[in-house]
Amino acid sequence: MDIKTAIIPSERNKRILTYAIPIVSFGGILIAVLLQRVGVINDAGSFAWGCVAGAFLLGYLAYKTPKKDIVALCAPLYAILIFLASVEFTPTLLLQFLFAISITIVLVRLNIRFGSSEDAKGGSNSMEKFLHDYIEKIKPEFKNIQRKTAHKIASAFLSFKFGLYQNTIEECRLARSQLPDGETYNVLKKALKIVQLNSEDLENAQVRPNTSLSFSESERPFIAINLPPEKIEDAGSLDLDNALILLYAVAKNTSQDDDQALDEHQNFAIKILSSYKMALGIF
Repeated sequence: MDIKTAIIPSERNKRILTYAIPIVSFGGILIAVLLQRVGVINDAGSFAWGCVAGAFLLGYLAYKTPKKDIVALCAPLYAILIFLASVEFTPTLLLQFLFAISITIVLVRLNIRFGSSEDAKGGSNSMEKFLHDYIEKIKPEFKNIQRKTAHKIASAFLSFKFGLYQNTIEECRLARSQLPDGETYNVLKKALKIVQLNSEDLENAQVRPNTSLSFSESERPFIAINLPPEKIEDAGSLDLDNALILLYAVAKNTSQDDDQALDEHQNFAIKILSSYKMALGIF
């Protein structure tokens, strides 16, 4: 069995948990009310096992998700502190209801921002898998980049994503000056220069991609999107997109300081790759 298969829940199991968490949480409140009405328990407010179970299911789903959400992971702890370990107040039905709403909101956030896009067979989101495979592929080529340089590469990618082009220009320039010479590092330097040139144009309100610099045939093994000439619609955009994906992949492999920020903005890289999905023949 593949390690990822054992760790990452399948889409079917993920959907089951997604439905189960609010059902168990709100259903537990309804059961508590019914038990009180038939005389089985005295106080429905103190019978909070539905919320506790829902919180533990949420924590389990968060644990099985590749990108960790600390809020969801701590849901079981919150449930224990509020409903089982508190000595200062007695839980009420209103508190249960508010808690059930809260963990449902956290569940939605978990699925949108941190949800696994890989299933037991290796990936329901083919472009995220494509990105992860590319990151692993180039990992040995750029493993000796210094920490401060890696941070600048990550900053160049993130600042471009946010449209902070002046910052991007400066980060690209500094990162290029700190990289050693060598075939692979020259490709990375070119990627930084391509992003820098395009940022300079965008800073000056020139929206067409800069075509003054491009990747050569010998550099194709180091870039993510390799298309035959007949499928290239805009060479300038393709070079910029390849440069950005290379910056993201290198930063993801080498900049531990920016790992969380890169994870949170991974969708920007996936969005770039998704525009070439058909051209790459990925379905």
